[in-house]
Amino acid sequence: MSDACKAPSLFKAYEPYFRIGAAINSWKTDDPAYKALICRHFNSITAENEMKPESVLDREATLKAGDSVRTAFDFSRVDKLLAFARDNGIGVRFHVLCWHGQTPVWFFTEGWEDVPFEELVKNGFKANFASRETILQRQEYYIREVMTHVNNAFPGVVYAWDVVNEAIDPDQGNAKGYREKSAWFANVGAPDFILAAFRAAKKYKAPGQQLYYNDYNCYEDNKLPHILDLLKLLQAEDLVDGMGMQGHLLMDWPSVESCEKAARAYGALGLSLQVTELDIHCPDGSAAGQKALAERYAAYFDMLIRLKKDGIDVNSATFWGLSDRDSWLPGFRKSESYPLLFTGDLQTKPAYDAVMAVAEK
Repeated sequence: MSDACKAPSLFKAYEPYFRIGAAINSWKTDDPAYKALICRHFNSITAENEMKPESVLDREATLKAGDSVRTAFDFSRVDKLLAFARDNGIGVRFHVLCWHGQTPVWFFTEGWEDVPFEELVKNGFKANFASRETILQRQEYYIREVMTHVNNAFPGVVYAWDVVNEAIDPDQGNAKGYREKSAWFANVGAPDFILAAFRAAKKYKAPGQQLYYNDYNCYEDNKLPHILDLLKLLQAEDLVDGMGMQGHLLMDWPSVESCEKAARAYGALGLSLQVTELDIHCPDGSAAGQKALAERYAAYFDMLIRLKKDGIDVNSATFWGLSDRDSWLPGFRKSESYPLLFTGDLQTKPAYDAVMAVAEK
């Protein structure tokens, strides 16, 4: 057993403050070392990919059914993760119901025609799309079936839903900040598809579950006001419970102060806050580089606890991955990266010690 599987539990250290989570894939629940690590240190999990629409939708079965609205589903990987969580007393953040990425183009087309996403982009998001009304019906059917399945088969396991992900991108030129390069925007429009998603999620959620809007770079000055406007729009209909603040950080950007400023702005709306995708890209694997990473994590978690003590409802912090070996960052950054609290062979790092020390102050 690795030393990480014997080290003091992260989630127990943070129980006075908030849940500690990790993003995982279902196959990790079959690996004894990973299973031991998850159960020791995390009381929340998020599916890295396996609860996203492209992993849940079944096109072949949808075509066979011959319906223009009702899709077919493959819940096998969803159920495996939820069963693991249930059997080990771990809560689940369901990520994600409505997103422009990893939703297959065929979900939007007439006759479920399959179109590569790259071709859709090349064509300026023009394709043989179904009518706006049909796509909205598909959206509600999808949300209803997913939430109903999860809550009936695994009652009490999911405590939060990412309803809509990454719908704001002010760099695309929309005056209200909405992401235009999206099949949702092209066919339904924003904020219409966002409001429709949250209305459906509110209708089908179970008692006690929270509904979140989730986004990246949500501390940037050009993005923060647009997200606040969207959250206020959702609050006007009592549709949203919290803000999911993705935390893909660099060693020197953004500042902890800017993250705290944004968190306080979201918290001022009376919303719950969750750090949903935390990692810190650190290309330096040396002792000095990892010491700097530890200091960066300590400052960030110190900020989260300060927010909590000030009455802002920070209720979970989720690392995007379990160990350096599992991180998406080397592929995304095209660089070596040592961004998490555990090494690739599941040993604790100085970053782990630093995060634990913050909780023990």
